[in-house]
Amino acid sequence: MGIRPRLLIVSTTFPRWENDPGPAPFVFDLADHLQKYFEVTVLAPHFPGSARHEVWNGMEIFRFRYLPEKWEFLADGQGLQNHLRQRKSAWAALISFLLAEFFAGLRILRKRGFDAVNSHWLIPSGLIFSILCRPRRIPHIATVHAADYFQLSRMPAGKFMIRLIAGWSKALIPVNQTMADGIKKIRAGANLFIMPMGFEPEKFQHPDQGELGKMRKELALEDHPVLLFIGKLTEKKGVSNLIEALGLLLREFPKLKLLIAGKGLLLPGLEQQARNSGLSHQVKFLGAVPHQTAVLLYHLADAVVVPSIPDRYGESEGMPVVVLEGLAAGKPVIGTVYCSVPSELKQAGFFEIGESSPEAIARAVKKVLREGLKVDGEKVKKYSWPEVANFYAEVVKG
Repeated sequence: MGIRPRLLIVSTTFPRWENDPGPAPFVFDLADHLQKYFEVTVLAPHFPGSARHEVWNGMEIFRFRYLPEKWEFLADGQGLQNHLRQRKSAWAALISFLLAEFFAGLRILRKRGFDAVNSHWLIPSGLIFSILCRPRRIPHIATVHAADYFQLSRMPAGKFMIRLIAGWSKALIPVNQTMADGIKKIRAGANLFIMPMGFEPEKFQHPDQGELGKMRKELALEDHPVLLFIGKLTEKKGVSNLIEALGLLLREFPKLKLLIAGKGLLLPGLEQQARNSGLSHQVKFLGAVPHQTAVLLYHLADAVVVPSIPDRYGESEGMPVVVLEGLAAGKPVIGTVYCSVPSELKQAGFFEIGESSPEAIARAVKKVLREGLKVDGEKVKKYSWPEVANFYAEVVKG
């Protein structure tokens, strides 16, 4: 096989321990699949209870400390931006966090001879490592997820930072076309490659029929059409509009049920909305669910709904992986234009809504439940992790 090039992957959000379903499992999945092409090392922030240094599947992981352990809360998977919006103490912690990441990056680049660096999120990791890699002539590739791009777009010096990162990086990999177009307007010469995060399509295709029947019975879904939402319960997910749409749909589909799998700060308010609307028996809040449960939920659903909206800060989705998972399970996926779904998936069973209102969602769901929608699961295979990892490898080595 020969000697593999050495790749450092840097992320401010990363699983805290093995099989952690919380923070950004997709960064771990990408890193793991990139081991086919590289000797992979990961640098991420420390979290109480996580190891400072360990090896997963042959992949070395370092976690930098930035405060006494009991105060290290920024890497819990909620995202830096959400913490900064909710807690004043997060701003003080952030200063220490940025300095710690910078010096941890400086140390690891000095001690180890990396052939390339892939950072996730433009800020802070993309900015820090575009600066650190440049004098060492180490190729730097920044993955742009969404929150980072929209945050910089709002900041007074944000466009300057995007220009700097794009100019000092070998390439940028935004997860959708909308962000790529925005970056081009800021720096016309940016080297851009578009690729969403991947998934494992085969895991969603053949559920255990016994377990499926058991769950259908436990959730009392026999003889009920079912809508499914899976995701973090944040403003940009638009779940409030989906609950309101359900109230409109019950006039025509009185047995319709809505399953909501996920957790987040909006959960208590959404539960209250369902109660106030008299929908407590139609909406089931399942909380965060493990992967094997999510697979069964897709196969219980008649349609998956992704009612994304721009939040109050103008931030919208990158490209929700639930779109890919739903289509791989053979289910029609109904989503708004704010999902930023690639055009080929719109012919594979994704029904795009031009607006995000409850009325528009209800109309789309009615059409799909009445008429059905042909799903072509083959078209999602290009987003499988082996394909995405191969794409990254070509960008890094190219």
